[in-house]
Amino acid sequence: MRRLFYVSFWGTRRGWLDRLDLLFDSLSKDFEMYDVGFIHNHAFKLILKRENNIRYVRFLLKFKKLETKIIINQLIRFPFLIYIIAKFRPAIIIFFFNIIPLYILILIFKINKLFNFKVILDLDEFGGKDEEKRSTFGIIYDKITIRFLRSTDLVLVLNNFAKNFLKVYKIDVSKIFVLPQFIDPNRFQYQYVSKEELRDKLGLSKYEIIFATSGTIRPVTYFAILKFIKAFTYIENEIKKNLSLIIIGTSLRKEYIPKIIEEGNKVGLRIKYLGPYSKETLNHYLRASDIVLFLSLKNLGSCFNTPVRFIQYLMSGMPILSVDLPNVKEYIKDEKFLFDINNPEDISKKIKNLVNLIRENKLNFEAKTPNMLDWTKHYLMFNIKLKEIINDKI
Repeated sequence: MRRLFYVSFWGTRRGWLDRLDLLFDSLSKDFEMYDVGFIHNHAFKLILKRENNIRYVRFLLKFKKLETKIIINQLIRFPFLIYIIAKFRPAIIIFFFNIIPLYILILIFKINKLFNFKVILDLDEFGGKDEEKRSTFGIIYDKITIRFLRSTDLVLVLNNFAKNFLKVYKIDVSKIFVLPQFIDPNRFQYQYVSKEELRDKLGLSKYEIIFATSGTIRPVTYFAILKFIKAFTYIENEIKKNLSLIIIGTSLRKEYIPKIIEEGNKVGLRIKYLGPYSKETLNHYLRASDIVLFLSLKNLGSCFNTPVRFIQYLMSGMPILSVDLPNVKEYIKDEKFLFDINNPEDISKKIKNLVNLIRENKLNFEAKTPNMLDWTKHYLMFNIKLKEIINDKI
C-alpha cells in the first residue's frame, strides 16, 4: 500500500479535526496514512502513534510562548521532516498552509528533487487584502508563490471562489480541487428543547431579541465586531429596545472584550460576553439566539477560506446575518441576510428589517446546508483523484 503524509507546519486548527477525520477515513482504504504534526510537550522528541488505520507522527516541542514556538519550530522542523521522508518514502505529501513563507516553498522544491514525491497543497489562504498595493517584495513573493502552485500536482481549496481566483493565474483547472469543510453532523443531533428552556438553562433573558456570535476573537474579527457595533448609531432606540448581542468564545487579547462592551454602551447596545464554549454546548447557544452573526473583514484571505464556524452556523439551522463574502454567497442567496461590513448604514438597515420580521414572527431563512452525503461524495472523489495522480494521469 502506498504511503501518504499529511504535513501541517504550524499544526492544524482545532476546528479542522472533523475535516481531517473524514479525510483520513476516506483515504486510509487505499493509502497508508501518516498525519505528520507536532504537539508541545517534550522538546525534540519524535513519536509514532497508531490509531485505527492512521499513523500519527508527532514532533513533541515545548515552548512557553507562541512566538518562540513559531520561530524555533520552523528552524528545527525541516530536519525532522527530511528524516521521516527519507525513512518512510511517501508517494504523496499533502502540505497544509494558511500562510506560505518563501523559504518553505524553496525548501519543499529542494526536498522534492531529492525524494520525488507528489506534492499536494491544502491551501487555506492566499495573499493579502484585495485593495492592498503590493510592495516590490510582495510582487516578487506572489510570483514565486504562483510558480509553486503551478508546479504542484494538486491544489486543494475550500470553495469555488478560491478555485476561480487561481484559474485567473493560469493554474491548470485539473490541478484545482474543491474539498469543502466538514463538520460532524452528529454534533448537531439533539432532542427537542424549546428556546425558552435553553435560555433558562444558559441564563439568558426570555424576552430579548438576541444576536449571537462565536469563535476566537482575533484582530480581524475584533475590528469586524467594532464595525458592526458602529452601525447601531443609525438605529432608533425603539428598535434597540430589548435587543442584545452575546459573544461566545475566547479572545487573543485581554483588552478586546472590555473595549467591545464599552463601544456597545456608547451606541446603546447591550453586549454580554459568555466566555469559552465546548463543541457540545455551541449548538445550544446558537439555538437560544434569534440571529447568528458571521463577522469578518472583507479581504482575500477571508474569501479564500470557508471557516469552520460558518459551517457550524449552517448546521445549526439558525438564521444567519453575514458579511457578503463570495464564499458565503455560495450558501446564502437572500440579500436581506447579507451586509457590507464597511457600510454601517447598510448594516443598520439589515438589522432593523430583521428585528421587525422577528417581532412580527415573519422571519424565514433559507440556505444551502451541506449534508453527510454531499461531504462523503467530495472526499471519495478526492480519493479517486489521488489514485489518478499516482498513475500520472494528471
